[in-house]
Amino acid sequence: MAENYNVVEGTNLTAPEVKCPGCGGTIGIRFDPVKNTLECPFCGLSTRLPQPGEAPVVEELDFNAASQRANVNWGKIKKLVECSNCGGQTLYDAEQVTGACPYCGSTSVAPAAENAQIMAPAAIIPFAVPKDKVQDCFMNYLHRRHLVAKKAYSAVLENITALYLPFWTFDSYTISAYVQEQYYSSVGGNGYSKYFKGVWGHNFDDLIVFASDRIRHPFIARVNKFDFEKALPYSPEYLAGIPAERYTVGLNEAWERAKKQMPRIIEREIARYEKKIHGGTAMTPKYASNYYNVKYRYLLAPIYLATYKYGKQNLRVAVNGQTGEACGDVPTYLLKMILGFVALGIAMLAFYFGGLYLLHLLGIIN
Repeated sequence: MAENYNVVEGTNLTAPEVKCPGCGGTIGIRFDPVKNTLECPFCGLSTRLPQPGEAPVVEELDFNAASQRANVNWGKIKKLVECSNCGGQTLYDAEQVTGACPYCGSTSVAPAAENAQIMAPAAIIPFAVPKDKVQDCFMNYLHRRHLVAKKAYSAVLENITALYLPFWTFDSYTISAYVQEQYYSSVGGNGYSKYFKGVWGHNFDDLIVFASDRIRHPFIARVNKFDFEKALPYSPEYLAGIPAERYTVGLNEAWERAKKQMPRIIEREIARYEKKIHGGTAMTPKYASNYYNVKYRYLLAPIYLATYKYGKQNLRVAVNGQTGEACGDVPTYLLKMILGFVALGIAMLAFYFGGLYLLHLLGIIN
């Protein structure tokens, strides 16, 4: 990075997405880089923004009060079962017979200690994919993959289990004060940098956090893209005969995880905006954010888990119960291709050196 640079102290207009946190207005909102404040001409609110490098000032819901007011009534008598193998804790109907863990297949399951304060979900995404279509979803997934072993296409899914998994979703409006470095190349290779101050607003909607740390299934994270607009108010009827995993990631921890998803989105948008306005190459901005009007939702979403046999292997599969998106272990012939190329390379080298040796014996080369 070049050592010479210019710091631009002039007022930088805010991005058009920024709203006043007081009245919600957008027209005429300006960032004062000297005071480091957001100025609203309508309601007169002057909002101090944190300097890059400062701990962000967070305005959020009182999560402790929220959890105390939360509904803990699941609507029907449930029993909590814990797997001694993987640690999964699953809620079943009280009358439902529990034979095996839906995550690892272990039969070492036993009643777990109940917690009367475990929050009941506020919403649920019902199953939209019937169980008899899960096989088709997996086959569609295989046909989109490359180098799939031919025998895999004859695989038949077994132990197909429907269950509801817990998720938190978060909405938040963020305002970020930033300093953006733009690097400019020059003739002779001596580039230089300019620094621009500004403010950026972003409205995050339905940031998703998986609410269980106990589940170690490798493919759940790859099929958890749901259409949250189709979520319905929770009703126990949706859980009739279908187990539900309870959350083990609490509200406060889930919010901290949600905030870790935000930086790469904010950084990418600031860099794109400044590059469009000022040109050059945008470096990673330094910024600090305020969070406003934070809302959360605890909901259950549908997943199918299944297995299939491939030779002596027992491979695992996960299918989104709303969209049909599938992911799983897929045997390929990539290793065979690599071994084939290696064998071909060895054969070509042997042919080459053998030819040289023959030419040497014939006296054609020394």
